[in-house]
Amino acid sequence: MTSSTLLRPDCLRAALPHPGLPRLALPRPSEVRGGGRGGPSRWQPSRRGLLAGGGALAATAGLAACGSGGSAAAGASGSGAWSFTDDRGKTVRLAKRPRRIAVLTDTVGAALWAAGLRPVAATDSGQGIVTAVGLTWDGVAKIYSADQGVELEALAQARPDLLIDALQPDGTLQVSSRLAAIGKIAPVVGLSMYRPIEEIARTADRLTRSIGTDLTDTAAKAGYERASGALKKAVAANPDLRVGFVFDIDKNTVGVMNAKTWGVLRTVDALGMRLVQVPGGSAHTYSQAVSWENVPSIPADLLVWAVASPLPTNPLWKRTPAVRAGQVWQPKLASWYAYSWANFGVLLDGLATHVHAARPGVGPRA
Repeated sequence: MTSSTLLRPDCLRAALPHPGLPRLALPRPSEVRGGGRGGPSRWQPSRRGLLAGGGALAATAGLAACGSGGSAAAGASGSGAWSFTDDRGKTVRLAKRPRRIAVLTDTVGAALWAAGLRPVAATDSGQGIVTAVGLTWDGVAKIYSADQGVELEALAQARPDLLIDALQPDGTLQVSSRLAAIGKIAPVVGLSMYRPIEEIARTADRLTRSIGTDLTDTAAKAGYERASGALKKAVAANPDLRVGFVFDIDKNTVGVMNAKTWGVLRTVDALGMRLVQVPGGSAHTYSQAVSWENVPSIPADLLVWAVASPLPTNPLWKRTPAVRAGQVWQPKLASWYAYSWANFGVLLDGLATHVHAARPGVGPRA
């Protein structure tokens, strides 16, 4: 996922991510053809294929001899057998509690670091996803390069006894499924980044607690829950308001985020928010590409600008009804891929304010 002037964390390329890891991250937000399921015929973009974010992982010889290593705890020390059931439903069992943890993607790393887990090695795609949650890389080995992807030799040298990978919508592990040799270094736990935000953060908390580390995000969780309640109340008071989230943008199109894929949209959908849907969108597409001439036809009363680029100034954007009505908000999130209670508490709190103030019915009918 790369190119263009957008926020591109460890998954998207070109005008989009989260989330990036150009070689190992999520697929580029793939747009699906419009029409069907109520999609207005006026904004039916052409189809772009899903990109898998190809590229090779750096290989190294002798991996079969690499295993868990010695001292310096990444979490807490402890004795006795340890087990954890991950988001694949797979239970990973170790003879003792893991002490040296390595995380293979930025998204997983940010969620776990925010919860209090300190890894010995982690992926840094250069998009600032981990530092977005206020953490530093002091004492943590970086195991990713833009040229080679995850570097197996560097990973093995960190001597982890547990690896944490991101689970993709199709059930495969984002990094480990592409190179079987990773599994020879240490067992792998898979965490999904495609669930509602609270489920992602709760799983990160559960894993952090399981290794004996004290949670550092308890106050942030309470703040998130307050913001969630405020947003639910605002949505209930303004039930007809239609909200569109824009993430992907280039010179030809604007992308409307797919509520079936993004964790944050699944969260606000569950709170009752009426979201602009991606016509025909599935759990494997990230956004619906809308050509600029059809942007004024997006059926949204409130637009959330989830792009690092400045707001557009072209006449087509200015003609969009939500824009004319002044109902556009650009959140100041640290990263759309830093899945922490604190980061997304900021979003829900701001959404509550804007949903409360916005007028429904200003956008075109679908």
